[in-house]
Amino acid sequence: MLTLDQYRDDHGDPTDWMPADIDSYLTIGDMAPPEPLPYTHAQMQTMGAEHERWAERQQLMADRLTAQGREDAAGIWQRGAQESSELATAARMGWPAFEAHLNGW
Repeated sequence: MLTLDQYRDDHGDPTDWMPADIDSYLTIGDMAPPEPLPYTHAQMQTMGAEHERWAERQQLMADRLTAQGREDAAGIWQRGAQESSELATAARMGWPAFEAHLNGW
């Protein structure tokens, strides 16, 4: 059965579609709705909170290492904290944003 993703792949940019293409797309959506997202909104909020906690721990380690004069190691932990914070923000926005962040879209 043709899926919405396959239809978009076959017909290109939806902004260039003719009215008949849009009608076909909507009909396919009625017959074969897209798969549900892998995580619910609540699960994504929990995931965001976990990433934020990890970012805080990494930042604490970076601060300790900086205080000890270990700048190179502190930089590694600082970059980890930044990445975890970005993941937390994307997770709070929901699965599509999180997936886009993970894939670099």
